[in-house]
Amino acid sequence: MRFCRALVLFFLTGLILSVPLPAETVHMKFLGHANTDGYPSYPWYFEINGVKTDLICDTFNNTNVKGETWDANVTNILSGQGLFGDKLKHYKAAAIVFSFELFDGANAHDAQEAIWALFDHGVMKTKGWDAGALAIYNAALAAVAKTPLSFYQNYFLYTPIPGTQKCPKDAKSCGTPQEFIGYMPGVPEPSTLVLMGTGILGLAAIIRKKMTRAAARHTPPAPNTARRA
Repeated sequence: MRFCRALVLFFLTGLILSVPLPAETVHMKFLGHANTDGYPSYPWYFEINGVKTDLICDTFNNTNVKGETWDANVTNILSGQGLFGDKLKHYKAAAIVFSFELFDGANAHDAQEAIWALFDHGVMKTKGWDAGALAIYNAALAAVAKTPLSFYQNYFLYTPIPGTQKCPKDAKSCGTPQEFIGYMPGVPEPSTLVLMGTGILGLAAIIRKKMTRAAARHTPPAPNTARRA
């Protein structure tokens, strides 16, 4: 049984260490964004700690300039704490909107507008706002109450740290950076880890049994030391 436990511990330790968890603070460089229907939309292109990464924006009014850099705090979206303060419901809805675009084929422009409107209702009065954005906005807010917490584990906030930005030309060429949301795949749910651990435990037991049988087949019989009558 010790063999089984050791194998499970070894496997789960390696699995946990391989999970790509974000750093608490990262260095970001803004490279530009896509354009849908004449409006900025996902993906917004970055180098984060030197690695190219795509994010989506949740801040309508702040601006970024190509080449601008800043430091950001990275937290799971369930922290509910970001550039807008304590807005857990809205951050959850933003993650849901992002999932609509990533996995359900939602229009990039409408998804971006819907996320912006979650934190700034003034977006609904701009030229970019339309029926598609409103539908996504309402659907995401309605889905928050019935979406399990495990859904949000792969969504993270990149909140700018004031005073850390550096502009490509001068301080007047850029303002306070926007906040962004990222999706990081590959983080297994705790329940998945438990199930995998249970499966490995069973596999370890089978391997141990086979090893025991194999050892028995290759062990020579003990000499017969009993006296003859």
